[in-house]
Amino acid sequence: MAEPLAIGLIGASPWARMMTGPILAAGPQTRVTGIWSRTPAHAEALGATLHAPALDDLDALFDVCEAVSISVTPDAQPALAARAARAGKTLLLEKPLGVDVDGAQTVVDAVGEAAVGALVMLTYRFDPALPEFLAEAARIEPIGGRACFISGSFLGGPFANGWRLERGPVFDIGPHALDMAEAGLGEIVSVRALGDPLSWVSALCTHASGATSVVSMSCSAATPTGRTEIEVYSPTGVAFYDARAVDHRARADQIRTDLVAVAAGGTHPASVARTLHLQRLIADIEAQLRS
Repeated sequence: MAEPLAIGLIGASPWARMMTGPILAAGPQTRVTGIWSRTPAHAEALGATLHAPALDDLDALFDVCEAVSISVTPDAQPALAARAARAGKTLLLEKPLGVDVDGAQTVVDAVGEAAVGALVMLTYRFDPALPEFLAEAARIEPIGGRACFISGSFLGGPFANGWRLERGPVFDIGPHALDMAEAGLGEIVSVRALGDPLSWVSALCTHASGATSVVSMSCSAATPTGRTEIEVYSPTGVAFYDARAVDHRARADQIRTDLVAVAAGGTHPASVARTLHLQRLIADIEAQLRS
């Protein structure tokens, strides 16, 4: 049996504490071998939880890992991702890749120049139930559909602060919602946006197939469970995916498995190139809402 992939954590954000850190530490495909944060006390606290050393230098972190999981603010991610890529490390990144399209392009260029593997936490792409929806959507050849990501995460809690509140739901959860729309209906080639950029946004999307969809995005709705779903329609049937039914343990196992596969040279839909495409769509939507 292969040795677990050694992972270094860059950043000790709420997402690292709640999601990526515990998932990668749980194994058996991966193990956390060190943690670095711009705030050393945060690295120490997370290290105590995950039973991994907090390191005060990025190069020291690179010395003890084969891959890095980066969980920092979007403005900080491109430079850290580029440095890790130059060190030859496989990357597990957050969305959006950067604070703007140029920052996202920096990440894509660094990954390509270093020829390292990279995976982005487009979370629903790791749901073992998603392929069944994808197969059914392809079978019925849809003519249109709807997608949504609706939550109350901006109303309180660990994500109701900083860049998320400043930029709004499109920048934060838009990558997920738009990615799910494309999963069911194919590449989005144009988009028209309406709404309040900090509250509720509706995007009318045209897909390369000619199908159209409406994508709704909000993190300011008082809903107890949140909704992330995609439903597509055709003259012959309907295909539906509801993220509330996700098996979280199976998804965590899939994240670890897919990261190991990418480190070994595999490809994955949750790539930096796909995420750059999604960031361009987000920039277009944000520009329309500002005007």
